[in-house]
Amino acid sequence: MDPLFKYLPSKYLDAFIGKGEVLFRSLSYYSNYEEMQVRGDPYEGKRVFKPVGGLELTNTTTGKTSQFHGTFESTVQDHEIFVFCMSKVFSPELAREFKSDVCVEITEPAYLISKIRSALRLRKWVKQGRLLHDSVDYYSPETEPLAEWAVPERMVMRKTTDYTDQAEYRLAFARGNALQVENVAIQIKADQDITQPTLDGHPQHTLKLGNLKKLCKVHRIV
Repeated sequence: MDPLFKYLPSKYLDAFIGKGEVLFRSLSYYSNYEEMQVRGDPYEGKRVFKPVGGLELTNTTTGKTSQFHGTFESTVQDHEIFVFCMSKVFSPELAREFKSDVCVEITEPAYLISKIRSALRLRKWVKQGRLLHDSVDYYSPETEPLAEWAVPERMVMRKTTDYTDQAEYRLAFARGNALQVENVAIQIKADQDITQPTLDGHPQHTLKLGNLKKLCKVHRIV
């Protein structure tokens, strides 16, 4: 497995490498955090469909169709799914985007993943200690979701094409049945509907893995 890269401010370096503290934040945090940034992604943890000409809606009584200028949106139980984000590329530009002055190269990601999986097995609230990990797949909101809208574990690993340059590799786990098929909330939103983001009330979990120096190399970003 090729090396992975974690961008972070240097003040967190000892906690991550020296103590092995791996912070998993809820998807709800990232959707709000990123929405508050210049290049925010309000669609984190969602599968959206927003065709250029609008959504075609059918009146089930009359059978007539009409165009609605809005977005079909399927959302996972984003307070119950926790992610740890890395990148497959080393890039000073990404470091600046993430407001980070340090990049930790994880030279043995398979070993890190095995340690995280072992830690999750000790937590009964993580169903079967299950850990998802994969490259993030990027999609256009104009692309039909087909059955994907109903599969949370697939949606967790998807982001819009605005973020392709991040080349993200993601680790995720969930509380209870949050990854169960069709455990999603569906809505159709008008274009003018706006939800104000907040960083309050989003759960997080820190796994303490012990010293990680043997599988990490530190790059200072200048």
